[in-house]
Amino acid sequence: MINATAILIDVFVQQLQAGYRRTYGGFKPNYPEIIAWAGTMALENIANCDALYHNVEHTMLVTLVGQEILRGKHIREGGVTTEDWLHFIISLLCHDIGYVKGVCRQDQESVGLFATGIGDGIVPISVGATSASLTPYHVDRGKLVIDERFGGHNLIDAEQIKRNIELTRFPVPADETHQDRHNYSGLARAADLIGQLSDPRYLKKISSLFYEFEEVGTNKVLGYKTPGDLRRNYAKFYWNGVFPYIPAALKYLELTQEGKQIVANLYANVFQVENESRILQGINQFPAEVNGGIRNDQNKGSDSNDQKSFELTGLNL
Repeated sequence: MINATAILIDVFVQQLQAGYRRTYGGFKPNYPEIIAWAGTMALENIANCDALYHNVEHTMLVTLVGQEILRGKHIREGGVTTEDWLHFIISLLCHDIGYVKGVCRQDQESVGLFATGIGDGIVPISVGATSASLTPYHVDRGKLVIDERFGGHNLIDAEQIKRNIELTRFPVPADETHQDRHNYSGLARAADLIGQLSDPRYLKKISSLFYEFEEVGTNKVLGYKTPGDLRRNYAKFYWNGVFPYIPAALKYLELTQEGKQIVANLYANVFQVENESRILQGINQFPAEVNGGIRNDQNKGSDSNDQKSFELTGLNL
């Protein structure tokens, strides 16, 4: 029987190995094998996640975008060591592994109790809830997995990977550490954001993200009632909530042919939603024009909710 997930994982791992060899040739030939092992380990775990959006494909897209960011940085500036590459790629492979039920040693999946990732904290998840219910804890759970798998490892620096994963936390905390946009941790966040939003099928997947939001109560906070509400806010969310954190990464992506395509896909999604908004506004304004300029105020005051939407829309990134 054909297993589409297994095929995807095999091809993806080959791409990761090819990306390393394209940059470093035969230098430290064991590193591509380590990356392959880490990729298979992470994705086999994530394949067991039943969240609608945060799945194997999402992790693949984020990691491949991160690989292109590293290539661009190395082409322009140099200095990206094989160790930098290894830790950055493992960080992206594991950045959402905290969504997976049972992945932490403290998890007691049979009774619905899961590690929060902070100390010995445990949180109950109701029967029938998907992995999306772990959204508030997935970053800390991911860091716990890294400690459990790589703590004390001679080659893999668990602390560096944890720092990278921490900066994928979204919305971005206000402290100075989380404002990094240029170092590897900041670039890991950029890869997470760009990897999601540059997906050519992202606008088709918004409904999956909407129902993840529904499970954790985000839609109620934002006032979203349908996936279309989330889609309509997408462009504003990008410019106000995402773009400030990704200019350095975009600069690196523009230096490779694959990176240029990623950037083109990103803005194709943004511009499509912006164009839909303009068309809708034109339709809404037409009756006012033919009726002597009578103004339709049905959307008056909607802008007052924009900032809250910018801050919260990305809770599941």
